Amino acid sequence: MFGWVEDVRTFGRAEAARLFGWGRNAEADERAKMLGRMIALIVHSLRTKSYEEFVVRFSNPGQEPDALQRFSRKAQFQMRVSPTCWYDATVSYADERSPSLHLAGGGDDFGVLVTAAAAADGARVSYDPADWRKPGRDARAVVRALLRLPGYRSFRASDDSLGILPDFPS
Repeated sequence: MFGWVEDVRTFGRAEAARLFGWGRNAEADERAKMLGRMIALIVHSLRTKSYEEFVVRFSNPGQEPDALQRFSRKAQFQMRVSPTCWYDATVSYADERSPSLHLAGGGDDFGVLVTAAAAADGARVSYDPADWRKPGRDARAVVRALLRLPGYRSFRASDDSLGILPDFPS
């Protein structure tokens, strides 16, 4: 009579967590740690390099900033984390005192937004998928993992108290 209950019990918590995205995701935790190291490297470069030096070091081959981006002192590049996960990065040197970095997750991390400024300590992280798009399967887990790292704080995409949030590309 209650055979289905026994079957449910054999379906362990670990399998359910993996299937439904409950609990910690080791893959997302590792990706968040790697992303944290990459953000630290980029923010350090924002503090120590000029715009031109930064562009030479971080631009994707064949996709250097055009004349308009150079005039506005912005650069965009993509960081591939895996074949199914990437981050579109935008760097702005418009305010020379405090260059800023903005990351928008794609693929498995679609909906993860990270912003950091060279003058600020730490970074701000948000989970904010576009209303019309399905969020990435690991986006929430990556945000939770980033928030466990020292120096990361949460923000809502509508909160722009630092005045550094960009219009993220769609």
